Amino acid sequence: MTDRYTANSPVYQNAIKLVVELGRFGIVGVIRTILGAIIVFVPYNLWGVNYVLCNIVGCSVGLIVGFILHKKWAFKSQREWSKEVIPYFVTFGMAFLVNMILLLFFAERLGINKNISLVIANCGFTTTNYLGNKFWTFRKGQKSIRRQK
Repeated sequence: MTDRYTANSPVYQNAIKLVVELGRFGIVGVIRTILGAIIVFVPYNLWGVNYVLCNIVGCSVGLIVGFILHKKWAFKSQREWSKEVIPYFVTFGMAFLVNMILLLFFAERLGINKNISLVIANCGFTTTNYLGNKFWTFRKGQKSIRRQK
């Protein structure tokens, strides 16, 4: 009987792969977030550009950068771009919708500072985006992380 938690076991190896993937997703998110934050906060705070417009532009840049980095590095997908780009855009759209609902709710409805509202909205975006991409966009071609018997 082999110990399923040893370094050579399939369970252990799958767990390591998941942690690495999640780490890479997080790094892509940080890169995308920093880039998006510069695009959102600088025009809003320095030049008075409408915060909703800044948010739209920041998320759009994040869409393009995120797809390329998630596909090639975070999830290491080998599938054709054409099979993943539509699910990625739909997932991004759903995440963006969550982002905008949270942004407008906290900023307009609750009257919370718009900078804080933008951060809260980004947290909702990130969570929705990860779950959609992990379990839908880039799911095919990946080995399932199931308990090995």
